[in-house]
Order: sequence, then C-alpha cells, then structure tokens
Amino acid sequence: MERRKFLKIIGAGWILLLTKKWIKFERKSQFIRPPGAIKEEDFIYKCVRCGECIKVCPAKCLKPVSINEGVFEWGTPHIIPRQKACLVCFECSKVCPTGAIRKIKMENVKMGTAKINTEKCLVWQENKDCFVCMEVCGFIAIYKDEKGRPVVNPEKCVGCGQCEENCPVIGESAIKVTNKGEKRIKLKGGIENV
Repeated sequence: MERRKFLKIIGAGWILLLTKKWIKFERKSQFIRPPGAIKEEDFIYKCVRCGECIKVCPAKCLKPVSINEGVFEWGTPHIIPRQKACLVCFECSKVCPTGAIRKIKMENVKMGTAKINTEKCLVWQENKDCFVCMEVCGFIAIYKDEKGRPVVNPEKCVGCGQCEENCPVIGESAIKVTNKGEKRIKLKGGIENV
C-alpha cells in the first residue's frame, strides 16, 4: 500500500473516532465487561487495549473484542460466560493503567444479570432434578420458586456467569448473562453509571 493511501485511511479513522466521541452515540453495549468497568461510552475511549487485564486474569475469562464484533470496541476486554466465567477477583482493576477498570467493593459489582430460558431449562421443561446453576452461584442469586424451579434474583446477581458456564444443557445454555442497559455502581461521591 502506498504511503498516501495509508495516511488517508488513518486520517479517516481518526476523524470517525473524534466524531463519535463528540456526537456520543446512544448505543448500549452487549458486552459483559469486567467488574469495575466504567460506563461503556467512556470505557471504549479510556481503555488503551494494552491487554494487561487479559494477561493477569486467573480465570482466563477476559477476551479481546474482535473487530467484526465492533470497530469502536475492538481490542477491549469482555467476558463470554459460556466459555469461561469471571471469578470476581478484581485482579484486572489492579493492573488497569488508565482507570477504565476501577477498584470497587464486592457489593458494588454488577456486570450483567442472568436470565433463565424456561423453554430450555431441564427443570422447567422436563421436571428433571438439575440445580447446577444454584449450586455454582457464589452470590446466592438463584433460588427455587414455589414449584421447585430455579429463578434468578436480579438484585443479587452480579453477572459473573458461573451459572451459564456450568449449565449442563448442550449448546446454548439454559441460563444466560446479559448486559441490558446501563449498570450502576456506588462510589464515594454518589452513584455513577458504568
């Protein structure tokens, strides 16, 4: 590629990035971010894609977003719970050089919320005695309803993905962690959207 064409492409990329920063697109992220990640619209600019959080993660649950999943999100860390769940160890926040992932208290963690697909769940559909999601939930966010079926308490669920990773249903899990809308954490100065 000739130098002039390369510089045009780089310049167009920077203009697009700056335009996006000024316009502030109101797009909600579908990515499950590490515990302590700041709000998405700031996260994608503050994260320098250094990969330190990915390297230090003992669970190896953090993966970089691929370019085909999002140009602006490309290279930023996210969690794919079905592949590997988060241990909520906060190691990522200790090494983040820019503050895109902040150190927070355990009670302020909210990466997403698990939701049971009652059409796929073995207990809901086949009345089988499977409560793996309840057994692996370290936050006691899943309980039995009056009919003995698993139900998620969204107030207690932090979105770590242990339930989704360990669900015995073959293929797509019967319980899935999603990041719908903005998450909130409480900080010293009040509540902040993240």
